[in-house]
Amino acid sequence: MNPLIPLVLIGSYLLGSIPFGVLAGKIGGVDVRSVGSGNVGTTNVWRALGPVAGLTVFALDVLKGVAGPMLGFFVLGKEHPWGIALCALLAVLGHIFSVFLKFKGGKGIATGLGAMLGLWPFGAIVGFGVWLIIFLLSRMVSLASILACIFLPLFALYYHLQLPYILVITVFCIVAILKHIPNMKRIAAGTESRVTFGRKKPESTFGGEEKS
Repeated sequence: MNPLIPLVLIGSYLLGSIPFGVLAGKIGGVDVRSVGSGNVGTTNVWRALGPVAGLTVFALDVLKGVAGPMLGFFVLGKEHPWGIALCALLAVLGHIFSVFLKFKGGKGIATGLGAMLGLWPFGAIVGFGVWLIIFLLSRMVSLASILACIFLPLFALYYHLQLPYILVITVFCIVAILKHIPNMKRIAAGTESRVTFGRKKPESTFGGEEKS
């Protein structure tokens, strides 16, 4: 076995574990785990701190997802698809089960998108398109995320993606869906939150600037 494999796997997990949502909350003077849904991902950060913070956290969570498979690719080489795939998976699992948050974390959607971009850019773009269409129709981030996670493994099979990539995409999509079980219950009950695009009363600050 390549002696670098354990190092890149650990490195991918640690990169994925960086809790950018919590760090954004500290800058803004808010513990995002104690407001709204309590989630450390983009949606709750957006609601708690505003669009600038939300989009910043989204970009950083995507980038750490990209970093996992890219680390595997550059260190191990393209002839190690299993190693690259596991790096992608561990980056996502690091976000969901962060060592820095006592193995708690987000739902893995933005980081999963980044991991997909690193593994299979075409699939990531198509999957994001599916997510965007469902979101625009429903205005529910959770519903769009769940249906995109159902779609992606099936699309990977249809596309005849190589086996390591199909398996890890399937695993992190299943984990992400399981993390959305409370959302599914609220969707079934008709109580799930919908995103609104109007202005609302400012709730907090981010980087010293008031956000609405």
